[in-house]
Amino acid sequence: AHSAGERREMPDAVARAAPPRAPAAAPRSRRRNRVAARAANRDASSDDAALGRSLLALALAATLSAAPTPDALAALSNPNSRLPRNAKAALRRAVPAVNEETREIQRKLEDAAYLMRIPQRKPWATMAKDVDESRKIMLEKKTDVFENVRPNDRAEAEEAYARLDDALERLSRAAATQDFDTFDAKIAQALDSLSVVQIAQAPGLPFQIPAKYQALPKLVGRATVELKVRNADGGGFGLLNGDKLDEATIEITVDGYNAPVTAGNFVDNVKRGVYDNAPLRRSETSIMGGTNADSQESVPLEIKSSDSFDPLYRSPLDVQSGEAIPSIPLSINGSVAMARSSDGQSDKEQFFVYLFDKRSAGLGGLSFEEGEFAVFGYVTKGEEYLGSIGTNARITSAKVTSGGDKLANARTVVEPVPSDFSAPDVAV
Repeated sequence: AHSAGERREMPDAVARAAPPRAPAAAPRSRRRNRVAARAANRDASSDDAALGRSLLALALAATLSAAPTPDALAALSNPNSRLPRNAKAALRRAVPAVNEETREIQRKLEDAAYLMRIPQRKPWATMAKDVDESRKIMLEKKTDVFENVRPNDRAEAEEAYARLDDALERLSRAAATQDFDTFDAKIAQALDSLSVVQIAQAPGLPFQIPAKYQALPKLVGRATVELKVRNADGGGFGLLNGDKLDEATIEITVDGYNAPVTAGNFVDNVKRGVYDNAPLRRSETSIMGGTNADSQESVPLEIKSSDSFDPLYRSPLDVQSGEAIPSIPLSINGSVAMARSSDGQSDKEQFFVYLFDKRSAGLGGLSFEEGEFAVFGYVTKGEEYLGSIGTNARITSAKVTSGGDKLANARTVVEPVPSDFSAPDVAV
């Protein structure tokens, strides 16, 4: 078995530098606030003129405190600040935005969530404006929002829209009262509800897969896969209702919006029973699943940049230069990707679950393997069991629990695909 690092070694010249730190200089707005306050105190003994100057000083202090401080801006300029921090956030951001109204709401809510991470005084006035403008779009443009929603998804989208409206109302109150805990919880709920609406709006892939890969299995949308896992040595996964848990259930959300060929290949493998009773082997950085399929033709390496319209095929993505990061990055614990085959493409069967550790990450918090593998999803349930999977475990069963109808070109038998992909020989 090969670990993710063994499949594709990074150059020795890559420097393992720590993320930049925020400067320790005192925030300018605090000094201005203190000056304004002292000015107000000196004139406090005067009559009406003194009262006016005091009120003006307080207004000035309040205005200055609403803007991000230099220290806060330095912290947010860290390259790691815009990276999704978990699988849920990564999947939410990776939904294709096909509707202008929901795209604008997402932009404003993501900005509000971003500003909330300022480590000192929060710019509550700006955050409140983002929320209120999002509510205004919802109220005035609902017909436009639902114009592209598929009829079968209308009911689910309506429920999500109602949850979004409720979350925005609570966010507005939280911003007015500067309630950090409520704002933190409701901004995540609002973005999650919005992503449900956006998925209902997306009729399929927003780009065309290259003609030479058109006959390969492809996933047009998202699916979920459930893996049942046991340790061969009898090791458990903790306790459930006081009893030892011998078998863990792990759910993977598979994203065909950003990696349709890779995701389609994986879901197709699951449907054909490739991973039933397949081995799991743990290394320091990953849990490798399935067996090496170098005897079969590989699948094209498929990586979509966050600033690109469609995926890049057959080549890694250069992220160490800082030019781009994948739309569904590897640098999240529980990311799932295909291993690399001997020809530098993706293995047809062997995949791995990445065990990301920020302490050993490179510049900007990125994994040194970022951009080297075709990531196609994330562990969205059962992440807590990953640490208990031993060096010799097995997938007792694997099944598609939702989204199986989004798989196109499913194979009925295993047939080789030419390595140049000029004339794919795939059973449909």
